[in-house]
Amino acid sequence: MNNKEYWNIVCISTNEVLPIDAPIWNSSSGNLLQLNHGLVFTPDMIDIEEQGLWRYKAMLPVFSKEAVISFGEGMTPLVQTEINNKKITLKLEYLFPSGSYKDRGATVLISHMRECGWHKLVEDSSGNAGAAIATYAAKAGINSQIVVSENTSPTKIRQLEMLGAEVIKIAGNREDVAEEAKKRANNSYYASHCYNPFFFQGTKTFAYELWEQTGGNLPEEIFFPVGNGTLILGSFIGFMELLEAGLVEVLPRHTAVQAENCAALIHHDKEKLSATIAEGIAVKKPIRKPEILNAIRYTKGRIITVTEEEIISCWQKLASLGFYVEKTAAVGVAGWIKSDFSQKSLVPLTGHGLKNG
Repeated sequence: MNNKEYWNIVCISTNEVLPIDAPIWNSSSGNLLQLNHGLVFTPDMIDIEEQGLWRYKAMLPVFSKEAVISFGEGMTPLVQTEINNKKITLKLEYLFPSGSYKDRGATVLISHMRECGWHKLVEDSSGNAGAAIATYAAKAGINSQIVVSENTSPTKIRQLEMLGAEVIKIAGNREDVAEEAKKRANNSYYASHCYNPFFFQGTKTFAYELWEQTGGNLPEEIFFPVGNGTLILGSFIGFMELLEAGLVEVLPRHTAVQAENCAALIHHDKEKLSATIAEGIAVKKPIRKPEILNAIRYTKGRIITVTEEEIISCWQKLASLGFYVEKTAAVGVAGWIKSDFSQKSLVPLTGHGLKNG
C-alpha cells in the first residue's frame, strides 16, 4: 500500500488543505473538495497478483491492506462489435457486483471509511450509486442510509432493501434527494458519489485499466453517458496521472452524451430541462459541471445530446447483440451513433439491464 503522508484533501476554490482522514465532504467555506497526492505512477507499481482494480492500490488513498473492502471488482472486459456497419469497442462496466461501474468508487470510499473507523453513512442516489455504496457497506458492516426519489425504479429500491440499507424515499427530483441527504449528513458520514472526492479516486481506475488492457493503444474518443459525471471525471483524473507519468502522450477525447430532455451541460435554465427515461443521468444541476466541462475542453471532446427515441432504439439494438443494459447505459452508444464515426471509439456500458423494471 502507499504512504498516507503523500495525500491530502484540498478545497478546489480556496486551496485550503485538510488531512486525509478528516470526516468531511465539503470545505469549511462550503466548497467542493478534491484529493491531491505527490505520487507518480510507474508500471512496476501494479500488483499483478490482484485480479481487479486494487492492482493499482499504490495510487489509491487507502493505506492498510486490512482496510480494503473488495469483491475482486474491476478489469471489466473490452468487446468489439459492429453497429450500423461500424466497429465500436465496448467496455462492459455493468459487470460489477452491484451491476454498475459505481462499484469502482464504492470500493475505495467504503475502504477509506473502514480504515478511519466510521460506521454510519448516508448517500443520495438515482439507484446505482446507492446500490454500490450499500453493497460494500454491507460487507464492511457499516450502516447505510440511502435517500432516493419515490420515482426510482422498484428493482433498484428492492436491491437496496435486500442489501440491508435503510431506504428513504422522498418526493421531488434528483436535487431534492441530494438536499435531503445533506441534511442527514449532520449525523452520518456523507458517502456521496458526486461530492465525496474518494469516490473519484475509485472511478479513475477506469483509465488505468483501459491503458493496461490496450497496451497503451488507446481509443481516440470515449463516449460517456453523463449526469453528475462520476465516470468521465474519474477517467480524466486517471488519464491525467498517466500523462504526468509519461505513459501516454495524448488523452482520448472525453465526450459527454446527455439525454436531450435533460442536457444540463448545455442548458443553464433548469426550466428547459425535463424528465428522461435515462434516470441514471437525470441530473438538472450537476455540482461538478465546471470540472466536467474542463475535462471535455482539455481533451478536445464534445457534448452530444440524444432523444428519448434514440435511447430506446439503441437500448433495443444493444440487447439484440447480447448486451443487456439499462437505458442509461445505451446513451453513450446512441451518442456515438450520432457522431461522424471518424475516431477509433470506445463506449463504457455503465449499468445492467436488470436495473430497469
